[in-house]
Order: sequence, then C-alpha cells, then structure tokens
Amino acid sequence: MNSAHPAVTAVTQHPAYQELLRKRNRMSLIFFGLTVIVYAGFILTLAFDPELFSRPVGSMTMTIGVLSAAIVLLSAVVLVALFVYISNKVYDPLLAQIMRDVT
Repeated sequence: MNSAHPAVTAVTQHPAYQELLRKRNRMSLIFFGLTVIVYAGFILTLAFDPELFSRPVGSMTMTIGVLSAAIVLLSAVVLVALFVYISNKVYDPLLAQIMRDVT
C-alpha cells in the first residue's frame, strides 16, 4: 500500500525531477570533495608536519597554522554560501516549475 500523497508521487515520477536530483547530487558530491580536500589537507599537514604550523608567516607574528586554520574556515563559509546560492538560483526554480507541471 502506497501511503504517499498523490502530489508527492507525481513530483517524484516527473522526468525533470529525476534530472534535478541527478544534477543536485552531482553538485553535492563536488562540494563534498572540495571540503574533504581542504580539511584533509589541513589535518594531514598537522599530523605529518606539525612544525610547519608553528612557523611565522613572513616577518609577521602570525603563524602558518593560524593562517591555514583561517583559510579552512573561510573556505567552509564560501562553499556553503556558494551551495546555497546555486540551490536558490538554479534548483529551487526548477522544482517550482515541476510543482506547477504536476498541480
């Protein structure tokens, strides 16, 4: 027995919705990969060359560790903002169109 609402069934079976899922999943994997690269690079550097993080940046008093941690944090903010922007500008209008098609 299918307990899903008829509108939900109509949306999930819509060909454009299946394409939307494929595109959104691909984008999610790309963003996940970028995040893993940034964080893994930071953690692996910390694990295998911790002395690097204690070195100063040029003649400044800030260390490479503080700078790299700030870059990791900034990259997370930028990636989240970019993901939300793409979702709002690309995927939400497509989903709205699909909803108009099935209702």
